[in-house]
Amino acid sequence: MAEKVAERAGEQVQAQEPPKFRRRVGTKETVGFIMWEAAREVPVTPNQEWTDRILAIDRIQQAFWTLPMAVWDMVNDMFLAAFAEKTRTRFGKFRPWLLAYPLYGLPLDLFLLALPYIFWNTAGNYMPKILAWIILAVFNDLTNTIAEISRVGMMANITPDPRERVSLITKAKFLSFGSNLPQQIFRIVRDVVSRNTQYTPLQVNFNMRRIYSWFGVLTMLLGSGLALFFLIVTKERVVGSNAGEDKPPTLRESLVALKDNQPMLMLMLYDILDRFTLDSMYGDYVNTILNFSNFGTVFGIPGGIISPLSYAYVRPLRERFSTKTLWILSQNIHRPMFILIYFFGMIRLRTPVKSPGGAHDYYRMYARLGPMIGIYALKDMAHMSMYGTKQVIPEEIRNEIIDYGEWRSGFRSEAMVGTLRGIPIKIARLFGNFIQTLISALIGFQIGEDYLNQPPRTADAIFAMSTIIPTFFTVISLIPMLFYKLNQKDRARMYAELAERRHKAFEAAKQLNRELEAQYEQKQGDGE
Repeated sequence: MAEKVAERAGEQVQAQEPPKFRRRVGTKETVGFIMWEAAREVPVTPNQEWTDRILAIDRIQQAFWTLPMAVWDMVNDMFLAAFAEKTRTRFGKFRPWLLAYPLYGLPLDLFLLALPYIFWNTAGNYMPKILAWIILAVFNDLTNTIAEISRVGMMANITPDPRERVSLITKAKFLSFGSNLPQQIFRIVRDVVSRNTQYTPLQVNFNMRRIYSWFGVLTMLLGSGLALFFLIVTKERVVGSNAGEDKPPTLRESLVALKDNQPMLMLMLYDILDRFTLDSMYGDYVNTILNFSNFGTVFGIPGGIISPLSYAYVRPLRERFSTKTLWILSQNIHRPMFILIYFFGMIRLRTPVKSPGGAHDYYRMYARLGPMIGIYALKDMAHMSMYGTKQVIPEEIRNEIIDYGEWRSGFRSEAMVGTLRGIPIKIARLFGNFIQTLISALIGFQIGEDYLNQPPRTADAIFAMSTIIPTFFTVISLIPMLFYKLNQKDRARMYAELAERRHKAFEAAKQLNRELEAQYEQKQGDGE
């Protein structure tokens, strides 16, 4: 029967649940879903500049402590995922986990923002400061794991219909446009304060500490409120193929099922290689060489006009092309432009450009704000032409992988899928960050009051590490996705068979519930 349904579906991903089983996401819940998506972009959280400049922790120390912190993170991920898979409450499997950040994570983040007040103007290797930062970072990793588990689970279980799920993700990504307004305002204030030449570097950093604190507290509270609203109005609707079974899958069963989930293995390999692209020095380039954190906002204005239009063809592209094709295209359409940006930026100037801190002269085009805005705008327009697809496909590909695992193994493992995918990413990020932090130390990266006075040779290296070097690593990372197995026809067949299985499981669960109610009523009657 499922084979015939798949044939009628052709190469479309239009497989539906049986009418009597299918459920819809209402308007209020859709609004909550959009607000929940927006809540991810709202908070202003401590970033690399905050660590380098405000808290002022030496980068060698950052690299050294990355390893034990990452090991702890990976260990607790496995235990949390196994525990989440066993969660069974009347509120759902993942909804209770949505409470973790407001109750547990928010106070930790607020305390993290207080560290620069406690350890102000101390040395970069001051051990009490480093230990406090490590302890809070470790518990914040735990919070992030809980948040990711709840996110993966809710995204996969909010509706059983893949068409409705893609529609929800598209609406959320499109209508949450502008949710980063607090981030934009923060960057404007940051630039005004950081570029102020009336004060000493220490006074500027003192003011930077205050704006990070105020924006951090207010935006974190706002983001928590939006997430709580979604928690109140949402439901979990997917009844897995193993519904009604008393025993959830064990950790061993979930791990064994992974070997049959070829799409997930390919995605994990891609994630590992992608984390070695070493492209996070873009932020260092923007903040130290240009000293203009709104650089991306300004060069993104032309692309900002294109990006909303890109959502109009998400669904036609989704129906016409495979997930693999859309993933590769949307992730990398702008990458070749970085080669042009690098050679343009390395043009030697006759007239030097004074560094933001005033201590060095730069003779490279990358130090001129105007020309770099122009060349980056061209890159961004290419990027924004596929922006809608890039926003939707990564979310849907993870849901597709969860459904594929259920199709092959017979049970759903949302938390384990998210965690198992995350662990290789963290291992790769661990080594990638270690290498990058070590490189930044070797090239003479300055922290604290000298943050804006990077030597010219250091500036050259920062620019290369944020443009041309990551581009070559990106080519390597694409190889696994070429072998992503799930095509259009197999996807249609998968959802047709899952619809049939879930319907049977749902009916079996209802029958079991009726039998239990009948037994209970009989016992009550016997007691009377």
